Amino acid sequence: MLAVALTAMIFAAPGITWAAQPAALKIGVVDIQGVLEQSQRGQATKQKLNQERAGRQKELEGKQQEIQKLQADFEKQAPVLSDTAKREKSEAIQRKAREVQRLFEDASRDFEKRVREAEMDVTREIFAVIQEYGKDQGYSVVLERSTVVYVSSAVDLTAEIVKRFDAKGK
Repeated sequence: MLAVALTAMIFAAPGITWAAQPAALKIGVVDIQGVLEQSQRGQATKQKLNQERAGRQKELEGKQQEIQKLQADFEKQAPVLSDTAKREKSEAIQRKAREVQRLFEDASRDFEKRVREAEMDVTREIFAVIQEYGKDQGYSVVLERSTVVYVSSAVDLTAEIVKRFDAKGK
């Protein structure tokens, strides 16, 4: 009971101001992944990476077909080859298959790295646009959508950020 009375007296005391409190807290939320997917620049980056991957995939498929052809030729020639020649051809085909497998793994790692780097570059640019927008529009806080449990669509700034991000790239 005493605590309630003291609290009431503190809040009712004349001359005490709570100046540290902002007049109006303005909060916005942005879905960064949504901006990446919806923006023209994000889509262009994704398309470029997909073309790059398709070209690399085609190259690797050609090498895989080459191995299949070598294997088919080996199977046709096997009955007339000596044991030594069979072993040498078989080892050569296995080496080639391992080489193609390594190329595939390296290409996959390289592509994943390129995707991460491209996303990081674009995300950095998106953050700059968000910060600029937040300052221009007087926002106190702009949060990333994935860190928020619930958000009203009234504070979702994603569409506006997509527009600004695309406009900035032109």
